Amino acid sequence: MKIFSFIFLIVAFSQSQQKATLSGFVRDKTNKESLPYATVSIKDLKIGTATNIEGYFAIPYIPEGEFEVSVSLLGYQATTFVISTVDHPGIVHDVYLTDKAVQVSEVLIDAQKDEEKRSTQTGRIRMQAKDIAQMPTIGEADVFRALQMMPGVKATSEISSGLNIRGGSTDQNLILLDGTVVYNPSHLFGLFSTFNNDAIKDIDLMKGGFPAEYGGRLSSVLNVTNIDGDRVSTHGKASISLLSTRVTGEGPIGNGSWFLSGRRTYFDQFVKLAGLNTGDNAIPLYFFYDANAKLNQDFGTDDKISFVGYFGDDDLTYSIGNNELQLNMLWGNRTGAMKWTHVFSQTLFSNFTASYSQYKAKIGAEFGGVEISQENGVYDYSLRGDVDFFLSNDHLLKLGVWWSQYDIRYIQRGDGLPYEFKERPAQISFYGQDEWTFNERWKTQFGLRVEYQDLSKHITLGPRFNARYNIDEYSMAKFAAGMYYQYLNAVPAGSDNGFSPFDIWVPINDKMNPSRSVDFVLGYETKYFEDFKISLETYYKMYKEVLLFKREITQTLDVSQLFYVGRGRSYGVEFFLQKEAGQFTGMIGYTLAWTHRTFDDLNGGKEFMPKFDRRHDLTLSTNYQFNELWKISNIFTFATGQSYTPAAGMWNDYSSGTSNTRIEPGPLYSKRLLPYHRWDLSINKKITMFNLDGSWYFQIFNVYGIWHRNIWFKNFDYSKNPVEVTNVKLLPIIPSFGVEFKF
Repeated sequence: MKIFSFIFLIVAFSQSQQKATLSGFVRDKTNKESLPYATVSIKDLKIGTATNIEGYFAIPYIPEGEFEVSVSLLGYQATTFVISTVDHPGIVHDVYLTDKAVQVSEVLIDAQKDEEKRSTQTGRIRMQAKDIAQMPTIGEADVFRALQMMPGVKATSEISSGLNIRGGSTDQNLILLDGTVVYNPSHLFGLFSTFNNDAIKDIDLMKGGFPAEYGGRLSSVLNVTNIDGDRVSTHGKASISLLSTRVTGEGPIGNGSWFLSGRRTYFDQFVKLAGLNTGDNAIPLYFFYDANAKLNQDFGTDDKISFVGYFGDDDLTYSIGNNELQLNMLWGNRTGAMKWTHVFSQTLFSNFTASYSQYKAKIGAEFGGVEISQENGVYDYSLRGDVDFFLSNDHLLKLGVWWSQYDIRYIQRGDGLPYEFKERPAQISFYGQDEWTFNERWKTQFGLRVEYQDLSKHITLGPRFNARYNIDEYSMAKFAAGMYYQYLNAVPAGSDNGFSPFDIWVPINDKMNPSRSVDFVLGYETKYFEDFKISLETYYKMYKEVLLFKREITQTLDVSQLFYVGRGRSYGVEFFLQKEAGQFTGMIGYTLAWTHRTFDDLNGGKEFMPKFDRRHDLTLSTNYQFNELWKISNIFTFATGQSYTPAAGMWNDYSSGTSNTRIEPGPLYSKRLLPYHRWDLSINKKITMFNLDGSWYFQIFNVYGIWHRNIWFKNFDYSKNPVEVTNVKLLPIIPSFGVEFKF
């Protein structure tokens, strides 16, 4: 009740303002889709703001007079309109922007320049679905493949969608789909991500220094927003490739819109038709499917209700010989949310969300008449409230609360007694932050996040600070610092070679402290050269109470016994050059980085560099638009090889009465694989067939993979003397062809 009383006090204060206020939504002119992060400014008064995630803006305290308002957003044509505040204290004006197809490159650059001059966030990467679709990939455009090209973002391997960001492990990333947490964002062991590109409106990755409204993870925040649906006309599109089929539809309904998108792979059907799913050399039957749905309704001008949902499953069946081995794996996600967006007043905007997220995985196997199984489930029930208060033209105040009730289960059955682990932790977080514009050059953001988890009984305080200094019209410097905490951690259910069929999420208990990180980021950005964006960032991050899974422990009800507890540090420099306009576009991203971990009970207490430490990481990407129909894209990647632990020797253990070969490991992660490099190619052509607009694409993953395949991990065969060491290779050359039509 107290928080609602506080909101009502803010409403009363905001309505007592004497000067005029301009507010409204910025939308796409074609489909009325809301547009986040657009810049709205009154240049004569040198004031302005940016739209929030729902496309809403407010500019308070406008003096009496007549003024021109400009609105811009990268990818859209800038527009202006005139307002008069004489006898009009409250002006509500929705803005509709036209797609970039009708604009010139200078408008594109100016739009992005305005947007970046207002953002304090360091290490931020924003993309739209059309940006991702331009990049070569395996089969179809994918969010995680696109992000892995950015400096500071590394893939666990090329067959994994796991992201290691600035020295963090994969479970240290907060991944949100329309504000709901997603716990396992991958299909096909990482070859596809959970996020269907046809359903995406906007992705926002914060690699560090993220604001107080986000918490619960140490490294980064990935916020994926699905499109609302076309409010003007009903239409759809369908695509088919060698790996999958996708169908999407959207249109108006009532005072809002609907959206539905689904996809399925059919590798299993090819294997069945070819009769390759039986026998000694059987190929696994595998497929996945998923679907996204969204329904929006406006109730008057101040209220909007949204229902959003996702479900997806992976299914793998493997049979070897005459019932020698039967294996079945099933894993998937379910998310659902209802969001109420309410405008209390022109300067007070709110979102209230009730959400549900489920991640469930099951592995069952029968070998030699013995049945074994593993089941893992995470059930997350959350309530969240966020308020944006446009206090003045110098202050944007954000307040919020996030409560979650978790139900986490793990069951293992087989020989002997079953092992069962269950926990039901609850966690609540409060945050407040103020974005303060001192003047045209200086802008800061102060924030504090307070978190409590009932199992550990810990209360944590996470201060956050961001600042931006506009050096001149083209350049700016940014700084960020923050403290972050994590109460949930993932235990990989696979081996240390990067292959994990699923992760087991476990909460800390009363014998443990939450993991903590403190990071500092300093960045410089410039658009001094026309059509080019250049950025340089350096960071330093410290970890405390960081966890590492003890693989020798398999069954315990005490979570504290599952992990080594240690500390760490990571630091590096990231360089990014991008050409954004013209017939030829592209980018160069380079990272020089170090990642260290120290555990008193490992490696003799000596510091080591884990497998996701990469000294050098280079990506070059180009797009060349020959004409309106033809386009060719290239991506080249080079990275230092992953570290691994070599074997120092082997010995025979007779303690059990029989001889067992034991391996003596060498210094932890003291060796490296050969450098990783790959070239991908894509050709796209627009076509018209049966009066439908569409395109076809031809892609080649790992172009020179005929004679070069990167190393996944080293396999040691200790049954031979001397020990035989072989390189287990990653993917070869993979061509793909697909067709897409709009209807």
